[in-house]
Amino acid sequence: MATNAPHKRAGIGRSRMILVVAAVACVALLATYEAEVILTPSLSSQNPIQHIIVIMQENRTFDNYFWTYPGQVGYNTTLCIPLNLAQPALGCMKPHLTTNPVLASDLPHDRNSSLMSYNDGSMNGFLTAASGSPEVMGYYDNSTLPYLWDYASHYVLADQFFSSVKSYSQPNHWYMIAGTSPKVSLFQNETQEQQACYNPATAKLTMTTCTYINQAQEIQTMADELTANGISWKYYDTPVFPHETLAGAIVNGSAFSYWNPLDAKNSTYMDQVYKESIVARERLFGDIANGTLPQVSWVIPSPEISDHPPADAVFGMWWITDVVDSVMNSQYWKSTAIVVLWDDYGGFFDTVVPPVVDGYGLSFRVPALIISAYAKPGFLDHTVYDFESTLKFVEWRFSLPALTARDAGTNNLLNAFDFSQRPLTPLVIPLGKSRLTIIQPYISEGSTQSSTFCSAAHRNCSNLSSLFIDDDPD
Repeated sequence: MATNAPHKRAGIGRSRMILVVAAVACVALLATYEAEVILTPSLSSQNPIQHIIVIMQENRTFDNYFWTYPGQVGYNTTLCIPLNLAQPALGCMKPHLTTNPVLASDLPHDRNSSLMSYNDGSMNGFLTAASGSPEVMGYYDNSTLPYLWDYASHYVLADQFFSSVKSYSQPNHWYMIAGTSPKVSLFQNETQEQQACYNPATAKLTMTTCTYINQAQEIQTMADELTANGISWKYYDTPVFPHETLAGAIVNGSAFSYWNPLDAKNSTYMDQVYKESIVARERLFGDIANGTLPQVSWVIPSPEISDHPPADAVFGMWWITDVVDSVMNSQYWKSTAIVVLWDDYGGFFDTVVPPVVDGYGLSFRVPALIISAYAKPGFLDHTVYDFESTLKFVEWRFSLPALTARDAGTNNLLNAFDFSQRPLTPLVIPLGKSRLTIIQPYISEGSTQSSTFCSAAHRNCSNLSSLFIDDDPD
């Protein structure tokens, strides 16, 4: 059964109308974001940044990880958030330090919870949305997350980096790679999206009602733009296996992945470039060691090392450190910019009101670390950024056009860098064999190839360039 017919190009008149609308929207966005210095891209031979790595973790606000970081713009000693907006007599709760990296459960963080937490900009509905759970008001410091705080103090911590839309992981991951998302993804979860496409009782796949998948085909991603311009990229998560199809991915549910929007695109299964570029996360370490790191990388954790409650936040810190150590110990340190982000607020409190750029965003602040030999050392960057800022940075570096009005109007990440400075010495944080052994199976998760681990401490990476085994019968 055919899953997607090729989409026809819009007519010239419609294209011009779209350009006009986009231009108007872009002007509005530029008025919302902070002003930034306009810098033209350097010549490729002169620009020290040859590789960009975006690591996307899960479900944390800036205040949950950096509430007491010196100088951050949101800290407020008098903060006390109502337990229930409808029952003020119940009182309020202040932020409290926690040293427990494993929370009891996930907190509500869908669109409705986001809007309730936001409360028209009052930023006082977080506990109401989570039925008063005290975990909402917990925060960590450098006693629990020392390596993240070390990166902040040695490189750049951005304290006004906002997630893109008031909703959960799936649409925010779309904005990270495309500057927009299927509108239905803002309101529906993975089960609802799949039910609109496939009836397991009748085993019938109906594409006419498959709204999420159909809307996904209309969206141009940064992967599309990079491919069209001959710029190498990889999405390090789980691979596309031989003989996999979009129809099959709809039936088994993988097309509705929260953390990899490319799984919803037919090009992922039909185009060889995409098949070769969507790979297992453990391949990142082999590419770094073997000198085959692409120009742009998105790096996605498995659930156990993602920071998504109830996952252990310390495991997430070790995973990030392993990736950063691997770059720092390689030929790529002086030519790479690493951006570490978290995809949505996860239900935790935050204090800074997000800028309003359209009907869907921005949403709450997330932690953001920018690590590079050319990052301003020990710099607390107050520039307003969002996930589209990473797109703009890629576009600036490789002279590419904007995908949407969002990335056209946002601030570039350039204020975090000083390309004239002497390259910074890498802050390598050795994890030790025991810690690497703990996170090894989580890094390998989702791959059918050899589980041989290749990290900052394990350099036997030659097998990681092999093809994945086809375990899907023809």
